[in-house]
Amino acid sequence: MENQDEKYLKVNGEKVNVSEAVYRAYVRPVRAEQRRRRREWRCMVKGVNGRLVRCKADCKKCQYALSGQNATGNKLSLNWMKDDGVDVEDRRLDVEQNYIAKEEKQELYVAIASLTPRQKELVRLIYFENKTQDDVAEIWNVSQQAVSKALGKILTKLKSFFEIWL
Repeated sequence: MENQDEKYLKVNGEKVNVSEAVYRAYVRPVRAEQRRRRREWRCMVKGVNGRLVRCKADCKKCQYALSGQNATGNKLSLNWMKDDGVDVEDRRLDVEQNYIAKEEKQELYVAIASLTPRQKELVRLIYFENKTQDDVAEIWNVSQQAVSKALGKILTKLKSFFEIWL
Protein backbone atom coordinates (compact mmCIF):
# COMPACT_ATOMS: atom_id res chain seq x y z
CA MET A 1 0.00 0.00 0.00
CA GLU A 2 1.28 3.43 -0.88
CA ASN A 3 2.19 5.98 1.74
CA GLN A 4 -0.50 8.71 2.09
CA ASP A 5 2.20 11.41 2.29
CA GLU A 6 3.56 10.57 -1.17
CA LYS A 7 2.32 12.94 -3.83
CA TYR A 8 2.27 11.96 -7.45
CA LEU A 9 0.88 13.15 -10.77
CA LYS A 10 -0.06 11.02 -13.73
CA VAL A 11 1.95 11.92 -16.80
CA ASN A 12 1.22 9.92 -19.96
CA GLY A 13 -0.47 7.27 -17.80
CA GLU A 14 2.54 6.84 -15.49
CA LYS A 15 2.73 7.90 -11.85
CA VAL A 16 5.46 10.44 -11.23
CA ASN A 17 6.44 11.20 -7.62
CA VAL A 18 6.55 14.94 -6.95
CA SER A 19 7.11 17.14 -3.94
CA GLU A 20 4.14 18.51 -2.05
CA ALA A 21 4.86 22.04 -3.32
CA VAL A 22 4.75 20.89 -6.96
CA TYR A 23 1.62 18.84 -6.31
CA ARG A 24 -0.20 21.77 -4.70
CA ALA A 25 0.92 24.14 -7.46
CA TYR A 26 -0.53 21.75 -10.02
CA VAL A 27 -3.74 20.82 -8.20
CA ARG A 28 -4.71 24.27 -6.83
CA PRO A 29 -5.81 25.86 -10.16
CA VAL A 30 -7.51 22.64 -11.27
CA ARG A 31 -9.57 22.43 -8.09
CA ALA A 32 -10.30 26.17 -8.19
CA GLU A 33 -11.72 25.79 -11.69
CA GLN A 34 -13.82 22.81 -10.57
CA ARG A 35 -15.23 24.84 -7.65
CA ARG A 36 -15.91 27.83 -9.92
CA ARG A 37 -17.88 25.64 -12.34
CA ARG A 38 -19.89 24.07 -9.54
CA ARG A 39 -20.73 27.53 -8.12
CA GLU A 40 -21.59 28.92 -11.53
CA TRP A 41 -24.13 26.16 -12.04
CA ARG A 42 -26.08 27.06 -8.89
CA CYS A 43 -29.03 29.44 -8.93
CA MET A 44 -28.99 32.57 -6.83
CA VAL A 45 -31.67 32.53 -4.10
CA LYS A 46 -32.51 34.86 -1.22
CA GLY A 47 -30.67 33.92 1.94
CA VAL A 48 -31.49 34.55 5.59
CA ASN A 49 -30.55 38.24 5.49
CA GLY A 50 -32.33 38.80 2.19
CA ARG A 51 -28.99 38.73 0.39
CA LEU A 52 -28.52 36.52 -2.65
CA VAL A 53 -26.62 33.31 -2.03
CA ARG A 54 -25.91 30.25 -4.15
CA CYS A 55 -28.53 27.51 -3.90
CA LYS A 56 -27.26 24.23 -2.47
CA ALA A 57 -30.17 22.04 -3.64
CA ASP A 58 -29.96 19.51 -6.46
CA CYS A 59 -30.70 21.45 -9.67
CA LYS A 60 -32.16 18.36 -11.39
CA LYS A 61 -34.96 18.39 -8.79
CA CYS A 62 -35.30 22.16 -8.31
CA GLN A 63 -38.53 23.49 -9.86
CA TYR A 64 -36.95 26.93 -10.26
CA ALA A 65 -34.07 25.53 -12.31
CA LEU A 66 -36.25 23.12 -14.28
CA SER A 67 -38.58 25.94 -15.32
CA GLY A 68 -35.68 27.52 -17.22
CA GLN A 69 -35.38 30.50 -14.88
CA ASN A 70 -31.86 29.65 -13.87
CA ALA A 71 -30.49 32.90 -12.51
CA THR A 72 -26.86 32.81 -13.52
CA GLY A 73 -24.65 30.56 -15.52
CA ASN A 74 -27.24 27.79 -15.66
CA LYS A 75 -27.79 27.09 -19.27
CA LEU A 76 -30.26 24.41 -20.27
CA SER A 77 -28.54 22.15 -22.73
CA LEU A 78 -30.10 20.01 -25.42
CA ASN A 79 -28.10 17.05 -24.13
CA TRP A 80 -29.57 17.48 -20.64
CA MET A 81 -33.06 17.70 -22.13
CA LYS A 82 -32.47 14.54 -24.20
CA ASP A 83 -31.25 12.74 -21.07
CA ASP A 84 -34.54 13.69 -19.39
CA GLY A 85 -36.52 12.18 -22.28
CA VAL A 86 -37.44 15.37 -24.19
CA ASP A 87 -37.57 14.77 -27.93
CA VAL A 88 -35.83 17.69 -29.64
CA GLU A 89 -36.59 18.21 -33.31
CA ASP A 90 -35.42 21.02 -35.54
CA ARG A 91 -37.99 21.31 -38.30
CA ARG A 92 -35.78 23.72 -40.23
CA LEU A 93 -33.49 20.80 -41.02
CA ASP A 94 -36.18 19.02 -43.03
CA VAL A 95 -35.02 20.23 -46.42
CA GLU A 96 -37.64 18.35 -48.42
CA GLN A 97 -40.52 19.82 -46.39
CA ASN A 98 -39.10 23.33 -46.78
CA TYR A 99 -38.71 22.85 -50.52
CA ILE A 100 -42.30 21.59 -50.90
CA ALA A 101 -43.65 24.45 -48.76
CA LYS A 102 -41.70 26.95 -50.87
CA GLU A 103 -43.10 25.49 -54.10
CA GLU A 104 -46.64 25.57 -52.71
CA LYS A 105 -46.23 29.24 -51.77
CA GLN A 106 -45.00 30.06 -55.26
CA GLU A 107 -48.00 28.27 -56.78
CA LEU A 108 -50.33 30.15 -54.45
CA TYR A 109 -48.79 33.48 -55.50
CA VAL A 110 -49.26 32.56 -59.17
CA ALA A 111 -52.89 31.63 -58.46
CA ILE A 112 -53.53 34.91 -56.62
CA ALA A 113 -51.88 36.82 -59.47
CA SER A 114 -54.56 35.39 -61.81
CA LEU A 115 -57.31 37.17 -59.81
CA THR A 116 -58.77 40.56 -60.69
CA PRO A 117 -57.58 43.59 -58.69
CA ARG A 118 -60.82 43.70 -56.69
CA GLN A 119 -60.55 39.97 -55.90
CA LYS A 120 -56.92 40.44 -54.82
CA GLU A 121 -58.04 43.26 -52.54
CA LEU A 122 -60.68 41.01 -50.98
CA VAL A 123 -58.12 38.22 -50.39
CA ARG A 124 -55.72 40.73 -48.83
CA LEU A 125 -58.37 42.14 -46.51
CA ILE A 126 -59.81 38.79 -45.40
CA TYR A 127 -56.70 36.60 -45.19
CA PHE A 128 -53.81 38.99 -44.60
CA GLU A 129 -55.40 41.80 -42.60
CA ASN A 130 -57.83 39.49 -40.74
CA LYS A 131 -60.89 41.57 -41.57
CA THR A 132 -64.31 39.99 -41.26
CA GLN A 133 -66.80 39.88 -44.11
CA ASP A 134 -68.83 42.52 -42.26
CA ASP A 135 -65.77 44.80 -42.07
CA VAL A 136 -65.13 44.44 -45.82
CA ALA A 137 -68.83 45.04 -46.57
CA GLU A 138 -68.65 48.26 -44.57
CA ILE A 139 -65.44 49.37 -46.32
CA TRP A 140 -66.82 48.63 -49.79
CA ASN A 141 -70.29 49.88 -48.92
CA VAL A 142 -71.97 46.62 -50.00
CA SER A 143 -73.89 43.91 -48.16
CA GLN A 144 -72.16 41.09 -46.29
CA GLN A 145 -73.87 38.63 -48.63
CA ALA A 146 -72.21 40.29 -51.63
CA VAL A 147 -68.79 39.91 -49.96
CA SER A 148 -69.55 36.26 -49.12
CA LYS A 149 -70.59 35.55 -52.72
CA ALA A 150 -67.46 37.25 -54.11
CA LEU A 151 -65.27 35.28 -51.68
CA GLY A 152 -66.98 32.05 -52.77
CA LYS A 153 -66.16 32.80 -56.41
CA ILE A 154 -62.52 33.50 -55.50
CA LEU A 155 -62.19 30.23 -53.60
CA THR A 156 -63.78 28.28 -56.46
CA LYS A 157 -61.33 29.88 -58.91
CA LEU A 158 -58.35 29.09 -56.67
CA LYS A 159 -59.52 25.50 -56.13
CA SER A 160 -59.87 24.98 -59.88
CA PHE A 161 -56.37 26.42 -60.35
CA PHE A 162 -54.92 23.90 -57.87
CA GLU A 163 -56.85 20.98 -59.34
CA ILE A 164 -54.69 21.43 -62.41
CA TRP A 165 -51.63 20.80 -60.25
CA LEU A 166 -53.02 17.79 -58.43
